[in-house]
Amino acid sequence: MDAILNAISTVFGWINSLGVTVMLPIALFLIGLAFGVKPGVALVNGLKVGIGFFGLNTLLYSVVASNIGSLASAIVARTGLPLSIPDVGVGLHFSITFSLAAAAFMIPLGILVNIVMLALKLTKTVNIDLWNFWPWVFSWACVQGLTGSPVLGFLAFLFTGVISILLGDRQAEYIQKYYDLPGISFPHPFSSFFGLLALPFMWAFDRIPGLKDWNVDIESMQKKLGPLGDSTVLGFVIGFVLSIIAGYDLIKALQTGVIVAGILMLMPMMIKILVSGLFPISEAARKMLTKRYPGREFYIGLDCAVGVAQPSSIVVAVILIPITLILAAILPGNKLLPLADLAFLGFWVATPMAMFKNNIVRGVIYGTFAMAISLWMATNIAPLVTRLGLAAGATLPAGSDLMSMLTIYPWAWFTSFIASLFSGGMH
Repeated sequence: MDAILNAISTVFGWINSLGVTVMLPIALFLIGLAFGVKPGVALVNGLKVGIGFFGLNTLLYSVVASNIGSLASAIVARTGLPLSIPDVGVGLHFSITFSLAAAAFMIPLGILVNIVMLALKLTKTVNIDLWNFWPWVFSWACVQGLTGSPVLGFLAFLFTGVISILLGDRQAEYIQKYYDLPGISFPHPFSSFFGLLALPFMWAFDRIPGLKDWNVDIESMQKKLGPLGDSTVLGFVIGFVLSIIAGYDLIKALQTGVIVAGILMLMPMMIKILVSGLFPISEAARKMLTKRYPGREFYIGLDCAVGVAQPSSIVVAVILIPITLILAAILPGNKLLPLADLAFLGFWVATPMAMFKNNIVRGVIYGTFAMAISLWMATNIAPLVTRLGLAAGATLPAGSDLMSMLTIYPWAWFTSFIASLFSGGMH
C-alpha cells in the first residue's frame, strides 16, 4: 500500500511541477476532446492559452517583479520605515504548502470537490485553474500546523475551495461584463475574498454624492484628454513620478516610466491571445453541458491573473504602492514592512475592479482599505508562518525574528484564526 501511495504521490508531484503554462494546455486539450472539438483545433487553442499565460506570467513574475519590485524596494529604503516583520514574498507560501504531504494530491482532491459541487448543483463553475488548488492546501498546511490535526487541516482545505468557487460564481457577472470575458469566472481564493469585501463598497460608492457620478476609467480619460489619456501615457507618468519619489536619477526614471507603460500595453495583448484560445473550447464545453443539462448555465473558472492584467487593475496597483507604504507606517498594530509583494498589488483588485466598472478612483479607495486588512492579517499570522516556514527549510532575513507575506491568503488566515481561538493563539 505504501508503494502505491508513493507512486501516486510521485505522479501527481510531477504533474504539479509542470506549472500553469503546461497544465492548462493539457487540461484544455483533454476538455476540448471530451466536448467534441477536433484534436488539431483543441491542440492549437490549448497552446494559445498556455502561451497567453506564459506571457502574463513572464510580465507578472519577471518584468513586474524585477522592475516594479525594485522601485518599491527603493521607496522603502528611502522612507526607512521602522517595521520589524519583513515581507519575504509569495515564495514562503510555496515552501509551507509543498512541505505538506497532501500537496501531492491537491489536483485530484480539488477536481473531486468541483465535481461534487457540480453534481449537487451548488456551482456553475468548471474550474480549470488546476495549478491554483495550492492556496487550498496552504489553508490545510496552516491549520494542521497550528492544531496538529490533519482532519481540521482538510476541513480548512475544503472550506477554502468551496467558498472560493461559490464566490467565483456570484462575482462572474461582473467579470464577464466589464472585462469582456463571456462564460468566465475567477474561483481564485485571493480574488474571491477581496471581491466579497468589495460588496459594501459597491453599495456605498453608488450612494455617496459626488463620488457616485465620478467615473474615472481608462476610456473616459482617453475621451477627456485625447492621446494624453491613453493608458500607456498614464503608465509612463505614474512610473516616472514614483521613480522620482524613489530617488532614481532622470535616466532610470524615464526607463522605468517606459517599462510601466509597456506593461499596460502588453498585458492586454496577452489576454487577447489567451482568450482567443480559450473561447472555442469553453464555448464547446458550455454548449454540450447546457444541452446535456437543460436549464443549467456553466462557467469556465480561470486564474484571476487575467483580471490583474486589465489596464485599470494595473493602474490601481501601481498607485497603491506608495499608499501601502504610508499605511504600513501609520496603521495601528501593523508590524509588517511591505517589500517583496508590492509588485503584485493587482491581485487585490483583480475582481473588485470589474465590480467597480473599472473605475480607478473607486479602486484606489477600496484598495487602500484592502491593503490595511492585509497588513493586519500578515502581522497577526507572522508567528505561525515563521514557524512553518522554518520547518519547511526557509530562512529568516538577517536581523529578524519573524517573517510574513503581504500576500497572505485571506481564507488561510481566516481558517487559522478560527482554529487559533481553540488552540491558544496564532503561534
